This record gives sequence, structure tokens and C-alpha cells, in this order.
Amino acid sequence: MASILFVGSFLAGSLLSLLIPISLLIALVVWQTRAIMRVPRNPAETAAQGAGAAEVEGRTDAGDGAPQSTNP
Repeated sequence: MASILFVGSFLAGSLLSLLIPISLLIALVVWQTRAIMRVPRNPAETAAQGAGAAEVEGRTDAGDGAPQSTNP
């Protein structure tokens, strides 16, 4: 009876030692392909999407976060 328990635990351990690295590899491949698919093909599209309305319109004062000083 003890030999059956030993064989069962050995089988479970050998299956886990195979399935955990394989499942980790599959998860990394899926994550990598999703990350690559999210990268835009045209970098100019990213800049236009990240810009606010003032930058897209082309105003010259866009992006000035600091107030103008009146001291000479």
C-alpha cells in the first residue's frame, strides 16, 4: 500500500515539474504577443493621441505650465 502512495506522489511531482514551466512559457508568449500588438506602427499617431487639445491645434502657448513673470 505504501508503494502506491509513493508512485502517486512521484507521478504528481513529475507532472507538476513539466506543467508549471510549460504553462509559464505559454503565459509569457501570450503576454509578449499582446504587448507587441499594442505598439502602434506609426510613432506620430502616439504623439497626437498623447497631446492635449491645445497642442493638436498648434497654439504657441500650449504646454507652458509656469506663469509668466512680470519682473524685468
